[in-house]
Amino acid sequence: MFRALLAIAALLAVVCTRPLAAQGPDTYVSVVDEYRTGDPDTAIRRLARWPERSVEDSIRQWAKRLRPGQVVAAVMLHTELGAAILGSLPSRTSLQFGHARTLLDALAERRDERADAVRLRWFRFVISLYTADGRLVDAEIYARDALGRFPRDPILIFQKGAILETARSSNSPAAALALLRGRAPASATRQEQTLEAAAAEFRRALAIDPHMAIARLHLGWVYVQLQDDRAREDLTAALADARNDRERYLAHLFLGGLAERQSRFDEAAQEYERARQLCPACQTPYIASSRIEMARGRSEQARELAHQFAALERVEDDPWWTYRFGTPDDEALTWLRAEAHRP
Repeated sequence: MFRALLAIAALLAVVCTRPLAAQGPDTYVSVVDEYRTGDPDTAIRRLARWPERSVEDSIRQWAKRLRPGQVVAAVMLHTELGAAILGSLPSRTSLQFGHARTLLDALAERRDERADAVRLRWFRFVISLYTADGRLVDAEIYARDALGRFPRDPILIFQKGAILETARSSNSPAAALALLRGRAPASATRQEQTLEAAAAEFRRALAIDPHMAIARLHLGWVYVQLQDDRAREDLTAALADARNDRERYLAHLFLGGLAERQSRFDEAAQEYERARQLCPACQTPYIASSRIEMARGRSEQARELAHQFAALERVEDDPWWTYRFGTPDDEALTWLRAEAHRP
């Protein structure tokens, strides 16, 4: 997703103790313009070496004076720097995202028609980034703030549910409980509570956009885990509304998982095979199909599937893993980068 070696370059720049020759309000605009019309990587690395005080002084002076296109570029300059160092310097990431929000507020004060569109996609990206990095409490804080501004955006509502679903499978029960905020029956187990809360958010998103396949997929899989009879209906609807092979792959995988849990092994095998046809180099359908063959007492066929997978020349990124752990919203990031280059 991010430009090659950007995280390493940014980290080295941040910890470097030798200051640049010029840092501060007089040169801030040149760094912003370098991001917009020159080399974005160079601009990000330059900003990474600035002392925090110089960054604050620059934003204080320029936030309301930059042209709208420059403001969006400045937002993305700070956002991309923060994203690049999230894994190594999360506290500095928070500072960079704070600077981006200050600039977004300045853009909104002008009542520029781009402000809401930029802010909405910025929130979507930041929430997805924190979720994918396992920083679920941070993700939930941003989701709550975003929904306060855009309460009927189905993607934000879906992201809120995805945070909860991810929390259910995380290693931090305390974080999961912190995210619940009383949205599930107290009588349920902790994991059931988290899944029920996630399902409620997915249903809210689908009430606004009934054909949002990814939300329907998540809802159907949550229902599978809750042993809810609505699972099959939602997964079938997700397959019908799927926009791409990734969504179709997951729909077949989850329909197979549902059939397997109900000991309908022939049907499960068919669904896993359909998933494998959509992603022949993905690991999960081979493992699932092999498991089905073992359950049917066909150990030789199970071993053959294992050999087929081992013989693959390369292995694709499996959508199951990005589903389970989340992935940054590339669509929002691409849109924001393009917007930063507009006048």
